[in-house]
Amino acid sequence: MSRWLPRRRRWLALVSGALLAAGFVSFLFFLMNQPRGWPFHWDAYRAVKAQPADAVAEGRTGVLVVALLQPSTFETGFTENFIRKLFEVAVPWPVNRLAARDQGVALIDPTRPDATSPFAPQQLMAFDGRTTDWDGVPFVEKHRRGMVQWVPPSATVAGDIGTFLYRGRNGGAASPAQRAMLKARALYYARLPGGYLPQRDHTLLMVEAAASVLRRHPSVVSTGVYDAFAPLVAERALEALLNEGLDTLVIASALPIHSAFEEYRSAWPQVKRQVDRWAARTGRPAPRLLFAPQMADLPAYADFWAAHLARVAPAPSSPDAAATLIITLHGLPVVQRRRDPWVANSDRAVDVLRRPLEAAMRAKGWRNLRTVVAQEAFADAAEDPRDRLVSVRETFAAAARHGDALALAVPVEFLAENTDTLFLHSLLMFEGLEGYRRFEGPPADIDWNLPFVRRFRLAGTEVMFTGTPGGDRQAAAGAVLAEAVSRVLPPFPATVPAGQAEGAP
Repeated sequence: MSRWLPRRRRWLALVSGALLAAGFVSFLFFLMNQPRGWPFHWDAYRAVKAQPADAVAEGRTGVLVVALLQPSTFETGFTENFIRKLFEVAVPWPVNRLAARDQGVALIDPTRPDATSPFAPQQLMAFDGRTTDWDGVPFVEKHRRGMVQWVPPSATVAGDIGTFLYRGRNGGAASPAQRAMLKARALYYARLPGGYLPQRDHTLLMVEAAASVLRRHPSVVSTGVYDAFAPLVAERALEALLNEGLDTLVIASALPIHSAFEEYRSAWPQVKRQVDRWAARTGRPAPRLLFAPQMADLPAYADFWAAHLARVAPAPSSPDAAATLIITLHGLPVVQRRRDPWVANSDRAVDVLRRPLEAAMRAKGWRNLRTVVAQEAFADAAEDPRDRLVSVRETFAAAARHGDALALAVPVEFLAENTDTLFLHSLLMFEGLEGYRRFEGPPADIDWNLPFVRRFRLAGTEVMFTGTPGGDRQAAAGAVLAEAVSRVLPPFPATVPAGQAEGAP
């Protein structure tokens, strides 16, 4: 017995130590994955939910529109800032720290940017466009000397591509950011006519259309755009607004459906921190913050998309022809869906959109109509191996099996053509369809003022992607954004001209 007791105490001590260590690690994991400043941080989502339904701006009012603006021509800054936010908001600690390491110089052959299997490159380029290293030796020569290795695409990332890696020095950015910049430079922007992407210009057209309406309101003294992926530009825009001496700052989003990734855990807490710092630095009172509802909650937003369908949807070839209407969403991975308010927000948006879109299709003559809601991304075999989510590609196949004449997809979460709609999501939706080439770009004579509509065939079914509404509809989109902001402004009849959201541009 006397020998057993010390041994028992040692085992108890070991078990207790292990439990304490496990508890500490669990607490550390929990702590490191909370929003910045927890537990004393300001929770944007709670602030939105706590805002009274009848809340209205008071006194001198400024309007800040948070916008995701992809550069019109390739820039490294956007991708670097996007990947940094991805690791901060969506990837848990410590995985984000490990994955964000700089492992060397990421390289790509610009003549074969979508390669997925090893090959002998003819040229190798870094994300900054350099094909020769600092020592004067071309990267492709270093590959011939065995100093550069092939990096295969990830099996768990849909649409990933293969790249190369030179480990002789750091690349100057996190390896995932370098690879993303290579893909953007050598693949996406390289396959755009003139290297031009319309997303930024079209979004700014929409925001300016809304601002021109809002500035007529007697309470609104100024408006500004908060470029979510250009920190210095965003800070200066907000600083200028705050210096106007505001009593209320209305925060809106140029994205139609709000999420933790874009708004609640990212842009809006950044705005709040800058407002607090400004008040502390200047000694002036911080303005009251109000949040405009998401655009997709408004019937005017559904009417806007119904008008788009009326513009581009074909008529049936016979009265009894069947069609599948696909309301497509950007989507989230299964894990993110469990904790992102985007799920509830998108469900609510679909409830508003469904009937007007169906009515638009029936007005075209489609009496035999089925409606499906599907994700453009994160629902494929690579990222949804258990097939728990419905993808657009699966829905196209189901429509063909049903013998439908038409499967028509409407990207209601995008208001301007971007690298997702044009490339990555297109790959996930169209790969395997006759006539589609992997990461195919728009035609050289594309008119960005009009919808970029794409058509394919799958068995006897016409597969159609309506594209975004186009540049000539951004004023109408701006009217919807203005209406969303007006929901938290004092009544003013001229805020949104009647019928502007539904009428012709």
